[in-house]
Amino acid sequence: MVSEPFDAVIIGGGPAGAAAARLLASWGHSVRLLTRTVDHTRSLGESLPPSCEKLFDLLGATDAINNGGFLTSTGNTVWWGEGTTRTAAFVDGATGWQVVRHDFDALLLRLAASAGAQVVRGALVRDVRLASANGRPGPAVSTVEYGTDDQSRHEVQASFVLDCSGRTGVVARRGYRVADPTQTTLALAATWTRPDGWGLADASHTLVETYADGWAWSVPVTPLRRYVTVMVDPRTTDLGGDRGVISRYEREIGKTAALRGLLEGATRNTVPWGCDASLYHADVCGGPGVLLVGDAASFIDPLSSYGVKKALASAWLAAVVVHTSLTNVSLAGVALDLFTTREREIHDASVRQSTTFFAEAAARHLHPFWTGRAGAGDPAGPEPAADVDIARLREDAAVLAAFEALRGARQIGLRRGDRLRIEARPALTTREVVLEERLVLPTWPADGHGIRFLRDIDLVRLVELAPEYEQVPDLFEAYVRRCPPVSLPDFLGALSVLLAKGALVIT
Repeated sequence: MVSEPFDAVIIGGGPAGAAAARLLASWGHSVRLLTRTVDHTRSLGESLPPSCEKLFDLLGATDAINNGGFLTSTGNTVWWGEGTTRTAAFVDGATGWQVVRHDFDALLLRLAASAGAQVVRGALVRDVRLASANGRPGPAVSTVEYGTDDQSRHEVQASFVLDCSGRTGVVARRGYRVADPTQTTLALAATWTRPDGWGLADASHTLVETYADGWAWSVPVTPLRRYVTVMVDPRTTDLGGDRGVISRYEREIGKTAALRGLLEGATRNTVPWGCDASLYHADVCGGPGVLLVGDAASFIDPLSSYGVKKALASAWLAAVVVHTSLTNVSLAGVALDLFTTREREIHDASVRQSTTFFAEAAARHLHPFWTGRAGAGDPAGPEPAADVDIARLREDAAVLAAFEALRGARQIGLRRGDRLRIEARPALTTREVVLEERLVLPTWPADGHGIRFLRDIDLVRLVELAPEYEQVPDLFEAYVRRCPPVSLPDFLGALSVLLAKGALVIT
């Protein structure tokens, strides 16, 4: 007897899988999560930036994270490129988290189970038969076959399969994934302790240092214990031939300056281990009934410290897409397209950022490790949503001129610009994809998605109201009667932007 299909089967119990499972289960969906046994001795330490808190809030996990015993961090200390020390505190005194991934992942799995997700531990996925290949009548379902030991075989069916298996890529390796040949990287890691402390100005900081043919970083997980990892390219770095991992690791640490000095007098607690940190991405992040989530879809350079944040954001987006597809079939295709678009944008933004950092290091080190990476992306390429950056708009000469024109006019006559379109575009709420009307202009916003709100001003409603009034105060009063209250400075700023960008024209 075949049981009713689950709404979602999730492969992988890392941050992406656990977060997606918790969200979907808490939204009333049936979820089974399959997670394999992980070697705890090779768990890494990772930095989570303060901006992760918004995602923790979405997950309903903030209290659990804050009470999880993780070390909090106030920022980063970096020796990059020119070798001088840069200390950067998080903005406004915010704090991030320094976590041991095994402990962090286990906490998220417990939260997923508490929300109602069925968590199967020690599961090895043997086969995935996607809905498009089943040929079954009625609602499309996929089948995942797995075992919890060498002999056992189980099958579970679901409307959606979420590949959250990270680098393993259970589904992602079926033609979705594209390797980046310029970014072959091996990470060699170990943990260290220093009973008398590290002698740093702020021992909570993540430390990052470049050297001739690689870079190293260190994450504290207690006041006395730190992970220290070196990142090298086997194609351009001589790793010592047949030497063991310990010798290779010590040789790389010896190339650093600041970290080498820091480790003098410290004790290495673990045998160094290696793991692949090469980059890859997927041009298409899923299809009907299947999504590639988190590191299954793309792996961004650890330099960003945004790996876990990216996984959590991807999980939230995947959960929204699944929820929308199951509750509003008419938007399933739109939701799937939005998922791939957003995943690609996050990956591309990371590549641009990393390329800029690599170019800075290449100017000093002049080694193929750096010059190859510096040429891998286009740091001058357009950044999504760059034109809606509020700080830039406040300095935009056309916006300032429009503001002065409004101030100097005894009365105004406004009409819609000839190139303006108002179109329904996909947008995200907390748990669903919707279609909303947005302003669309040929060159603004730069990402092509259109724009609805600017500083809480509903731009579509403002464009619709503007031609009916000849005085700015009257237009403002009409707007606040129809929309939630806003400040007059924000209103004038939004109106100036609409004029500067050609959405409105003074007649």
